[in-house]
Amino acid sequence: MFAKRREPFKYMKNKYLMKFLCLTLASGMTLSGPVSVMAAEETVTAYSDDFSSGDDGVDIGSPETPTPEPQPDPVTPEPTVTPDTPAPEPTVTPDTPAPEPTVTPDTPTPAPSVTPLPDTPTPAPSVTPLPNTPTPAPLITDNAKAVIDRINELHLQTITLEKKSLVQSVRTAYEALTEDEKKEVSNYNLLVEMEARIQTLETEKKKEEENKASGKNDFSDNNSTTATGITGTPVYYASNIHAGKDFYLDSLKKNYNLTFSDDFSAVMDSIEKEYKEKNKLSDASDLSGSGISTSADSLLVRNWQDILAVYIYQQSKAGKTEFTLDGSCKDDLAKIFAEMNPVVRDKQNITHVTYGNRKINYYIKKNKISKKDRKVLKKYVETDCELLCAVVTAAKGFVRESVGDDVSEERVNVISSAYSLVGKVGYFWGGKSTKIGTDPSWGTAEKVSAEGSKSTGTIRAYGLDCSGFVTWAVINGYQDQTMQAAVGDGTSDQWEKANVVTETDAQPGDLVFQKGPEAGSDNHVGILCGKTDAGDWIAVHCSSSKNGVTVGEAYSASFRYIRQPSFYPTEAQLQEMQNSSTAISSGSDIFTADVKVNNTLQDAIKSNTISDGTATLTSGTEEEKTSILPKTIDLSKSDVTIFKAK
Repeated sequence: MFAKRREPFKYMKNKYLMKFLCLTLASGMTLSGPVSVMAAEETVTAYSDDFSSGDDGVDIGSPETPTPEPQPDPVTPEPTVTPDTPAPEPTVTPDTPAPEPTVTPDTPTPAPSVTPLPDTPTPAPSVTPLPNTPTPAPLITDNAKAVIDRINELHLQTITLEKKSLVQSVRTAYEALTEDEKKEVSNYNLLVEMEARIQTLETEKKKEEENKASGKNDFSDNNSTTATGITGTPVYYASNIHAGKDFYLDSLKKNYNLTFSDDFSAVMDSIEKEYKEKNKLSDASDLSGSGISTSADSLLVRNWQDILAVYIYQQSKAGKTEFTLDGSCKDDLAKIFAEMNPVVRDKQNITHVTYGNRKINYYIKKNKISKKDRKVLKKYVETDCELLCAVVTAAKGFVRESVGDDVSEERVNVISSAYSLVGKVGYFWGGKSTKIGTDPSWGTAEKVSAEGSKSTGTIRAYGLDCSGFVTWAVINGYQDQTMQAAVGDGTSDQWEKANVVTETDAQPGDLVFQKGPEAGSDNHVGILCGKTDAGDWIAVHCSSSKNGVTVGEAYSASFRYIRQPSFYPTEAQLQEMQNSSTAISSGSDIFTADVKVNNTLQDAIKSNTISDGTATLTSGTEEEKTSILPKTIDLSKSDVTIFKAK
């Protein structure tokens, strides 16, 4: 049978058989030859390009970019260089790395049929450039918003040492942001405040541990019983005060059981204003309409600390041990104010009046306070308590008593303005402001553009540098932006526009520098604001190391040189101002006749200019120029004050 079937093949022409065999061999060579290899390579290349463009345009983690699979593709074409092997098996090799096209080698169709499969993911990558377009991009990125929310959430909590890790984690998240995203974090200053708070708590804890180990106590008085008073806890030295308003508040609460509301200064002002109206009193600043107290005023309250001590004494007798000073205390304080500040009339002219300004000794004697109870009264007029009350409230009534009765009102105003920024404004290299009141730019994220600092080029919460802080304090103390020219810009200019003064003649309100005239602009400046019980100067300044406005012992802060600004009134000028105007009592009507308010003198003090080592008056008569101002101020002298070594 088989012999019969083979019989036709026997007579088949050879040309047809050869043609069939040639076609078979040609198709096999086509599938395994170089052409098929090139086609596979082109297909893989197109596939990998789609994903590379997707990586550039799509956020990390996008589900549309299967990056793990395409990456091996560039390596796989190498095995496909095996065109010498006629076997059809190698054709499977180039197609295997692809996710979906692995099935295609089973089909005998040519390679082009494989190409549509890798191209199928291309519609998704084609959408990836859209996130790069500015239109749909949000104003605040999700990463920046997450940091903002974390800062706000943490700031609402009480910052303790246990919160250190949380604060650090927020800092880490902030540093991981891009430079543009950092600018979006508008509450960055709150993060800085929390970090400063943690640093303060760590410093306090370390000091307590050291004192405990050495058996020492930080009493501001040699008598531990008097120093501890009601609270039974040590009183901190004023020299230990540093940046961060929480520190001062905590010191008052721990050592004096005392808390102030943020608006307590306004409560004090309201009590004074209502007392004037009740007694129909008008002061020089009231009559002039300036609203800014000056040394020409007679109704300057210099016993607010004593009023506070009496109030706390009365509250403690009623059984209270915690004292919060806010609007609810106003009526009780007003009664004590009236008792301690009777209106004193001039015997020669009963329309001219002043305040009695009675102290706690008057109250003790009048009410026959026992020695045991006197400790409470005396505790709240201690130097430390005076300084803390002045710093926390920035109230002129507290500042006047903390600096002394002989200090002019102009100096009190400048120090009060300086205190108003404690714990509120951070340090910013090159930061300046001439705004009267709070500058809205403080706390916003800004790039440090001024050269010469390690922080140059970084993003920080905008604030003030040391000289910018001094300029702002003077401008706001006088409520006059033209005072910028009088105080100067930068430490070098502020040095040159201030005068030589000895440490003995120096007063609160004078400027204090770390270095001498050879330092030029490479210097640090602050404002003297009082003394400790030991006689050491205290200074308020904007510190880079504390990252904000701080108060502390001048010598410990490396301040060595005192300079006296030319815009403060001299002794002769103060006398003239006090003689030129006095407070008046009108009885039933406001009495304004024959009252002279010497605004010319105050304007002259503000407009002092320095030129060629001589102080000159830019306006006024020749008589005013020669009698009101010193004739010469030699700025070439280098015998500046150096703080005595400890």
